[in-house]
Amino acid sequence: MAQINNNGTARSVTTKDFNERVKRALVDKRDPQPRAKPAPRRFQTAARASAN
Repeated sequence: MAQINNNGTARSVTTKDFNERVKRALVDKRDPQPRAKPAPRRFQTAARASAN
Protein backbone atom coordinates (compact mmCIF):
# COMPACT_ATOMS: atom_id res chain seq x y z
CA MET A 1 0.00 0.00 0.00
CA ALA A 2 1.39 3.40 -0.97
CA GLN A 3 1.58 6.09 1.65
CA ILE A 4 1.06 9.76 0.92
CA ASN A 5 3.68 11.99 2.50
CA ASN A 6 1.88 14.73 4.44
CA ASN A 7 4.16 17.30 6.02
CA GLY A 8 1.35 19.22 7.67
CA THR A 9 0.35 21.08 4.53
CA ALA A 10 -3.28 21.80 3.85
CA ARG A 11 -5.04 20.01 1.05
CA SER A 12 -6.89 22.09 -1.51
CA VAL A 13 -10.68 22.02 -1.36
CA THR A 14 -12.85 22.65 -4.38
CA THR A 15 -15.58 25.28 -4.27
CA LYS A 16 -18.24 22.60 -4.71
CA ASP A 17 -16.91 20.58 -1.75
CA PHE A 18 -16.73 23.70 0.42
CA ASN A 19 -20.32 24.71 -0.40
CA GLU A 20 -21.58 21.19 0.37
CA ARG A 21 -19.82 21.22 3.74
CA VAL A 22 -21.28 24.61 4.62
CA LYS A 23 -24.77 23.49 3.66
CA ARG A 24 -24.45 20.40 5.86
CA ALA A 25 -23.17 22.49 8.76
CA LEU A 26 -26.01 25.00 8.52
CA VAL A 27 -28.91 22.56 8.08
CA ASP A 28 -30.06 22.59 11.70
CA LYS A 29 -29.07 26.16 12.53
CA ARG A 30 -31.74 28.79 13.10
CA ASP A 31 -31.60 32.38 11.91
CA PRO A 32 -29.50 34.39 14.39
CA GLN A 33 -31.95 37.29 14.37
CA PRO A 34 -35.72 37.11 13.93
CA ARG A 35 -37.07 38.96 10.97
CA ALA A 36 -38.19 42.49 11.77
CA LYS A 37 -41.79 43.47 11.13
CA PRO A 38 -42.21 46.07 8.42
CA ALA A 39 -42.90 49.58 9.72
CA PRO A 40 -46.51 50.74 9.34
CA ARG A 41 -47.07 53.13 6.49
CA ARG A 42 -48.13 56.57 7.66
CA PHE A 43 -49.04 58.66 4.72
CA GLN A 44 -51.94 60.97 4.10
CA THR A 45 -54.28 60.57 1.20
CA ALA A 46 -55.14 63.52 -1.02
CA ALA A 47 -58.72 63.65 0.39
CA ARG A 48 -57.50 64.18 3.97
CA ALA A 49 -54.91 66.77 2.94
CA SER A 50 -57.51 68.92 1.12
CA ALA A 51 -59.95 68.83 4.09
CA ASN A 52 -57.66 71.07 6.17
